[in-house]
Amino acid sequence: MSHFPRARTLAVALPCALALGSVSGTATGAAFALKEQSATALGNAFAGATAGAEDITYSFFNPAALAWGSGTEVALVGSYILPKFEYESDEPAPYPGANRSKSEEAAFVPVGYAAWNLRDDIRMGIGVTVPYGLETDYDSDWVGRYDAINTDLMTVDINPSIAWRVNEQIAVAAGVSAQYADASLSSAVPAFDLATESASLDPARDGELDVEGDNWAYGFNLGALFEPVEGTRIGVAYRSRITHDLSGDADFSAPEDAAPGMERQDQSVGGEAKLRLPETLSIGIHQDLNERWAVMADATWTRWSRFEDLTVTFDDPLLLGGPEGVPNAAADESSDEYSWNDTWFVALGATYRPNEQWALRAGVAYDESPVSSCCRTPRIPDEDRTWLAFGATFEPSDRVKLDFGYTYIWLKDADIELNHENDNLPTVEGEYESSVQILTASFNYRF
Repeated sequence: MSHFPRARTLAVALPCALALGSVSGTATGAAFALKEQSATALGNAFAGATAGAEDITYSFFNPAALAWGSGTEVALVGSYILPKFEYESDEPAPYPGANRSKSEEAAFVPVGYAAWNLRDDIRMGIGVTVPYGLETDYDSDWVGRYDAINTDLMTVDINPSIAWRVNEQIAVAAGVSAQYADASLSSAVPAFDLATESASLDPARDGELDVEGDNWAYGFNLGALFEPVEGTRIGVAYRSRITHDLSGDADFSAPEDAAPGMERQDQSVGGEAKLRLPETLSIGIHQDLNERWAVMADATWTRWSRFEDLTVTFDDPLLLGGPEGVPNAAADESSDEYSWNDTWFVALGATYRPNEQWALRAGVAYDESPVSSCCRTPRIPDEDRTWLAFGATFEPSDRVKLDFGYTYIWLKDADIELNHENDNLPTVEGEYESSVQILTASFNYRF
């Protein structure tokens, strides 16, 4: 057996970083999804988002929402996301501070929309959104540094769509997505100690592996909106899966102060990997109770079970061992298997309109995690979460609309246990405590 079996895991780090999200970064929905595409909808915890038609930002959740508006309209949305997580373990620490790590990596996520009429019953729109993203930072000397130190994922989705108002009750729509994905991560690589013929666990002697990859890929979305009676809207929407064929580089940096017999050389190789983003199916309802009150609900199914395996292929073997004569780990291609589950996001909300200029919103939601307890890793210390949201809309004129939303997300404590005894590396066994706060605002202008 190689003295560096973790090199195989690091060799698949590129697709893992992309496909395995973490609540400790900017990801706020299950896995690494970002739902913050509308300040209006966030105020209701996205309840009724599939049936909503208050403004063009709802076109992200259902493109048929475009047909419920008219004229030319633009909207700018910005979200400040503050996730907080802390890892702590009661196990004996191999050195002081190794069994604790915390992070508060804040992020700003901007999105934008525009819509205009092609004719009275057909409306065109385009949205530039960020549907997936995360950033995770651990302390560089924490006990799980050989699994993860930093993970950074960003997607940008350009989604033109067209909606047709069939009649007063029905609208249908379709759109296409051009999506860019970019990711990078870093992990520590242990040195090989000739004296003990095992991995050294001294952080000063660790090397570092950095991997990067990016790609453009394409998908589509469909939607329908139905108003059987005035004040009751029902929406259905589907967003297709998107598969990215990522290409990038893996760079290994050897420590400058390696002990005798532990010297290694810097390396850089190219590689390719697949990132499979899941399809979603949503249904929502919006019900006006009277002129002042409305209630709404939503449910979204996400096919996270598409993550059956993740494979990376390198242009040249990646060697992470020591000098000549010391066992090296080489990989041209490697795979890891995962057991993710399909998930549901369900939400309930209400809106109160005290007058024509103001609307006050609230909502709650429950978001399932796709991660099984057997497969939780430091890159995905994910668990089920509960949302509590509040929001407000102010319309100073017929042309201008301002929206604000705030959400607090609780996550269940997530246990993790990674036994690396066969790799001669420390066991990662502890618990994550996590939460997320989101503040979103939008500016909508009608020409």
